[in-house]
Amino acid sequence: MDDDLPIDNDEDLFRNPVYYEPAGCNLDLDRPDLGVPQGQDLLNRLLRMRRRVPVEQRGLVCPDCRDLRGRRVPMYLVQRDGVWLASHYRKPGEKPISHESDEHLARKERVAKDSEDHGFPADIESQTEDGHARLDVRINGANGIVLGYEPQLSAQTTRGMRAREGARRRGGIQSVWDFADPDHAGIGTVPYVRTPNLPASVIRVQKNPIAVQDGNFVLEEGQCSQNGALTRCPEKPYDPENPTDTGYCGGWHRVLVPAHQSSTYTGEGGLTLTQFIVEAAAGERIPFQRGGHHGWLPAQQWQKYLEANGPALDDKGRQPSVRQGDRRDRCTEDRPASEVRTVPKQKRGSRAIVLESRPRETEVARVPVDASGQAIPLCRFGCGQPASLPGPEGLPEHFSCRTKHEA
Repeated sequence: MDDDLPIDNDEDLFRNPVYYEPAGCNLDLDRPDLGVPQGQDLLNRLLRMRRRVPVEQRGLVCPDCRDLRGRRVPMYLVQRDGVWLASHYRKPGEKPISHESDEHLARKERVAKDSEDHGFPADIESQTEDGHARLDVRINGANGIVLGYEPQLSAQTTRGMRAREGARRRGGIQSVWDFADPDHAGIGTVPYVRTPNLPASVIRVQKNPIAVQDGNFVLEEGQCSQNGALTRCPEKPYDPENPTDTGYCGGWHRVLVPAHQSSTYTGEGGLTLTQFIVEAAAGERIPFQRGGHHGWLPAQQWQKYLEANGPALDDKGRQPSVRQGDRRDRCTEDRPASEVRTVPKQKRGSRAIVLESRPRETEVARVPVDASGQAIPLCRFGCGQPASLPGPEGLPEHFSCRTKHEA
């Protein structure tokens, strides 16, 4: 095997497409035949080239590097858990290839500067200790908190986002994924915030506030009615096309709701990205996971959440596996969708996360009892009132009801 070659880290490795020049097409490394005629023979031929034929002459190249940068970057095969993957070939000492957009770079630089200015050391492009993930910005917070800021401006799959978040979580990192697209598959899938899609020139000016538009939750509870504490019934899905739509069930709910949809939201003095990052690094904002949905809670709200519901983190403790990643999706962060695979967007609108619900309470009829505690039966003549004395036939009745009946 090509043991002396530098291999992409696991996170990048499973996302790399690979192009075979002699065949003029991308290879599907998930299939035994590579998705081409006589592919099994081709795989055997490529494997025999290892340590015999220079990497540059094997015919495997990165299609993204070719299309986006006009560069021919050779690739070679690597096996992980019985799965063949493609890694970029780099000469000794050569830096990994990056396609980051200027907006992506600006967000990293801005957050790193803001963190440093508030007393929290920050490093751009830092590896986790296990080497399985590369953090865009690593922020050393208070009381051992390590925050990973990850701006994500390109389309990704839900599966891929979960795999990348899992690699960070196993490395002891609290991730803050920053999305600009309100329909991004990562919203709710990972601990996130959503900010406006701003140009790099605006982001780099530190005095310009960057608003946090989603991802920050609060806990609310109360009656689900027009005059109650909730702005809408949480059992009714939020419609982003009709955000003012309301509906009530008359019951009682305890919910986690996005701050911008809460009953106390006024639209003034909103949370900024700088404030959020600093407070998260200081331990004043806590990530939660409930029913598979991720978000953040202010520390006081987090305490209320624990007191009412317990941790309930729903952490399944997923085992690391490159099989969970979309290794053919794309090779880098901010770029158009790869021609190997296109994923249709799934529209997502934020909505309340129901913690507890109770239906409308109906008034229970009180049954009258006698001195011994026995229930008093109703009058035999159907007046609906209890009758404690038996009539001539031994059945409960009222004298007045009997008189009316006999008349």
